[in-house]
Amino acid sequence: MLRRRPDAETPAPARSGRGWSTRLAWLTLVGGVVMVGMRVGVATVVQIHGDGMAPTLLDGDHVMLVRGSMGVSRGDVVVYVPGAASPRLGEEPGLAEADDPRADNGNGEELPDVREAPDRDLRNTAVIDPEELEDNWEKVQARSGGLATYEAPTLRVGRVLAVPGDRVAFHVPGAALGLAIDGQPLLQKTAEPLRLSLRDADDPEGPVGPPRMRSTAYESPDDRRYQVLVPAEEPRDPWPALELPPEEAGPVELEAPGYLVVADNREDGACCDSRAVGWVPAEAIRGRVLVRLTGDASAAPDLDPSARGLQWKP
Repeated sequence: MLRRRPDAETPAPARSGRGWSTRLAWLTLVGGVVMVGMRVGVATVVQIHGDGMAPTLLDGDHVMLVRGSMGVSRGDVVVYVPGAASPRLGEEPGLAEADDPRADNGNGEELPDVREAPDRDLRNTAVIDPEELEDNWEKVQARSGGLATYEAPTLRVGRVLAVPGDRVAFHVPGAALGLAIDGQPLLQKTAEPLRLSLRDADDPEGPVGPPRMRSTAYESPDDRRYQVLVPAEEPRDPWPALELPPEEAGPVELEAPGYLVVADNREDGACCDSRAVGWVPAEAIRGRVLVRLTGDASAAPDLDPSARGLQWKP
């Protein structure tokens, strides 16, 4: 059977579907909408003020903050409200040895109410989330007919060493900060000193001081490792807000009722973390730092400038 030859001048049928340029435009649009949604509802970029988290985060650094306490684990850097109500340990916090006199805080006294605001100035490391504060301000204005004044809360930055439910032992010989979490001592290894330009903790609004050497160490909770600034001399009572039994009484173990948050700058950051305000409740956690976006390379002149740049989970 003879087949009819197609006419050479007959145009080929047009391909159905959108071209690559149209698809790329749609992908760009959808990606932009997703990014805006994350920026408004999930993540935000904030700036660090102060050096309480040195050498990890320095004054002027920008970080991406994921809001809320969901997913917070040991080693994470979080933003929290230090004056929020802290969970109480109760009359019997469940010490390591129930028959030991330490089980009732030594002499049967009630454990302190760490929900009270600390009596010290909360200074040094702080961040402000402009979007969240603006939302709060609009709510206050709506309730008061626009006549209310609003004072932005000060948020602090610290590193989570224990999460609710962890078994936290204090006064553990040889462990960093005397801590052991779920039976694992907090390990610390001396590192090379760093020459840093930091602000004076007593004058956070003042000028940045000249570079000087700071003692540092690496800590390794679980599989994380980060660098901290260690004080020249450890305080006699490193956990005044918890009012633990004296160190001479030996190790004491508690089940964490909240987050144990400690600043990486162990001396200058002591004013505002769990050493001064006690356990941090989940509702006080405003978010966790996911990425350090930019850092001031001049604050650490001896480091490669790239070391102060982008860092995942600092």
